[in-house]
Amino acid sequence: YHLRITRDLDVAKEYLRLRYSDNKDARFGIISSSKDRDLVNFGVMNDFQSTKRVNYGKWYGDDEFAPGKKSCRLLIDTVTEFGAQGLELDAALVAWGTDFKISDNKWSNENARGYQKKKRVKNPYQLRKNSYRVLLTRGRDATVVFMPPLAELDDTFSYLVQSGYRVLD
Repeated sequence: YHLRITRDLDVAKEYLRLRYSDNKDARFGIISSSKDRDLVNFGVMNDFQSTKRVNYGKWYGDDEFAPGKKSCRLLIDTVTEFGAQGLELDAALVAWGTDFKISDNKWSNENARGYQKKKRVKNPYQLRKNSYRVLLTRGRDATVVFMPPLAELDDTFSYLVQSGYRVLD
């Protein structure tokens, strides 16, 4: 099983395109947390308006030459934990956001959006943890993590590298 990590989204995309260039049936795509606020600034369109337009059947099933250009292999559209739950890809490009990060030597979900009404959510931390668990287990052959080059994610990046992720340059 291949675990890779990079701070450059284009490097992650190129790695997957090259890895599966001889296997037109392989499925790989961008997945991310629905609660992150910062990924759109790095070209990962995980906002509600963008993700609600994804046609899951075409995203998972079409090849990159199908009419409409909706295939996951194009690495354009993003699916969140809700669209990825219960489904698998050959490789998942997990865009890691600031909604679940290591801060002061512990995991934190303080930047997650959508938890303003905390009374309605019993344990928002557990929800973020479970969301990333879903995201990190969608790839059958590989998981490539793209972590934006933000200083607040440096400790999380280091943790994943120490956990066995190989850095892509």
